[in-house]
Amino acid sequence: MANIEEQIQNKNRPMPEVFRRKDLRNSGGWDVGNAKAVRGEPFITVSGRIMRVPLDDSELAQAIRGHEQVHVKVSPADITPYITEAVGEDAIRAAEEARVNFIAKELGFPMKALITGSERHEGEMIAQQGDWNALVCAVAASINTGSLTPLISGIRKENPAWADSARTIASELVKYQKSQIKKIKKAKYGSLKYADKAGTLRYYGDTTPFYTYDHVTGRQVETDRIEGMNYSVEMALMIESIASMPPKPPPQIEAEDAELTEGESEVDPENLKRETGDDEAAELADQDQPIDRKEIQEKAKRLLRGNVGLYGTGSWIPVKLRKMPLTTTVQGAIGYKRGPSQVGRNPRRMVRYLTDPEKRIFDRKVKSQGGVVLIDVSGSMSLSKDQVKNIMLAAPGCTVLAHSATYSADSPHNLFVLADKGKICAELPRFPGGNGNDLPALEYALSLKQTVKAPVLWVTDGMVYRGYGGGIMDEIECAKVAHRNNVHMEYNVDDAITYLRGLQAGEKPQPRILERWREHIAS
Repeated sequence: MANIEEQIQNKNRPMPEVFRRKDLRNSGGWDVGNAKAVRGEPFITVSGRIMRVPLDDSELAQAIRGHEQVHVKVSPADITPYITEAVGEDAIRAAEEARVNFIAKELGFPMKALITGSERHEGEMIAQQGDWNALVCAVAASINTGSLTPLISGIRKENPAWADSARTIASELVKYQKSQIKKIKKAKYGSLKYADKAGTLRYYGDTTPFYTYDHVTGRQVETDRIEGMNYSVEMALMIESIASMPPKPPPQIEAEDAELTEGESEVDPENLKRETGDDEAAELADQDQPIDRKEIQEKAKRLLRGNVGLYGTGSWIPVKLRKMPLTTTVQGAIGYKRGPSQVGRNPRRMVRYLTDPEKRIFDRKVKSQGGVVLIDVSGSMSLSKDQVKNIMLAAPGCTVLAHSATYSADSPHNLFVLADKGKICAELPRFPGGNGNDLPALEYALSLKQTVKAPVLWVTDGMVYRGYGGGIMDEIECAKVAHRNNVHMEYNVDDAITYLRGLQAGEKPQPRILERWREHIAS
């Protein structure tokens, strides 16, 4: 009996060592062993060449072996380089599972048999804990497999409304994946066109290393990313977008606050209006709405237009700082002013002894808010020396930076200190005129805050991108960093000066993200 079982295992043993990749050498033997067909038991490590999969003849075992072999062929050895402000680890892992499951299904593996038995319990636990992000990721990782149905069944047992939303999400993610494939079929990459199924899957699972350019030497540099993962990154952005708009649970109304008469619905808007008032009624009635399918579809269209999968994720160009010679002092912009005080050494304001109830006859130095102003001076923006001077006068004590990048070896600097501590440069430098370092420049500006509450203002039109990178993902990443750090944004320098003058006049800071970026930070 043992001999027969051994023969079956030898017959079904996968051969991961035969797979070839473009990003790393898959040479040498693999340690392949048997594992139970339960969640957590089968696994692979590409870098360590270890595989554990069930080796019996069942369709479930075939599906698991197919899934893990596709991982060997297309998945990166390390997902860390793909985790950013825009997409977290959970979304990346779920998106990569979705990509692998799709490829395995298209290759003919029986993915509908991929049900390990724990999915229903997992769905129940997610619904019990109210973890919407986990629900979206679990649904994404289950599409194109048989795991989806029991997962949603478990969710339905605890929260029927969430189960309906989960099914909608699954349907839209499947459509989104098909749209990705359709985009590959339509697009022409260089001299190649991937119109047939085999070519499309090859590109969808491509392991060609993504190249960028060293902005100092101008040479191509191989990165630790692979091109096929661009589609997982794109899917992860979609997952993050859906996770940012969860449906809220039905309102729970205490008996003493709202007694329902026979025939009235708990969530009837008119009833809520009578019992709780107009504003609260509108809020509670809105909580019972299901997830918006049209909103998901709109997000999908915007992401597909972002061309993440076409151009790659790219890399941000590191900051190369140049502090300009600050030779011109701007009177009134030193960073502090005099104010009245009840204590001091020299009574300079004796008239206040009669006019001021608090008898503030002494002088004291009052520091300004300072802050940091970062200005995008790429080709789509502009800046003059007078504008820099006006910024300093509007925000005494602030630091003014300008950022613009290029890959030319003749222009190694991409971030410039134009003003600081009441002084500005006599002449503006010649700016490179491109983008590529937007996020590193913002992070550097945040590091210069004089105090925790010091304002940071970023003047940009929102057209940001990594070096040889891709569109909408770069905007999302910059938007999230700016939003988390309370950065105020303006489209042009004159509006920025108006905002700074308002702060000096005592207006309360109200950080604002660019209108075109609002959708990136929806929560």
